[in-house]
Amino acid sequence: MNTLTTIAEVHALAFSREELISKEVITSSDILEAETRYVCPILGAELCQAIASGQYSSLRSDYVLPAVAAWCRYIVEPLLDRRCSDSCRKTLSQAQYDHQKSLLRGLRRKASTLSRRLSDHLNSSRGDYAEYNPENNPLNHCFIYGDIIQIR
Repeated sequence: MNTLTTIAEVHALAFSREELISKEVITSSDILEAETRYVCPILGAELCQAIASGQYSSLRSDYVLPAVAAWCRYIVEPLLDRRCSDSCRKTLSQAQYDHQKSLLRGLRRKASTLSRRLSDHLNSSRGDYAEYNPENNPLNHCFIYGDIIQIR
């Protein structure tokens, strides 16, 4: 699979050293899902391919990698909680379930913020990225404010 990043890069950005989470929790398919569902639609197919081929290294490191890592963390987090509860042979209490939901909301908010940051950068620097087409960026047409969705 040809992805925009590696497992090691995602792990370094998504998890802190204090969390003691091994790199093996992230798979190539997790990265591919994060890129396909959340990041490549913003970039567009042509710009995505250009970044994968090594162009625009500063865009990749400053904007794309943080967004991919945040979405990967969002994707992987429920699996981590599930593995812990399975290994402890117990079900989640209501308080643990509420905490997990709150954590996932926070991770989604962070990932959405980094996606918006990527989109805003691309829109403000259109001339720097010949492959970018703002008309194809879904974040230029849809804004989500809590429970309110605004479509332009």
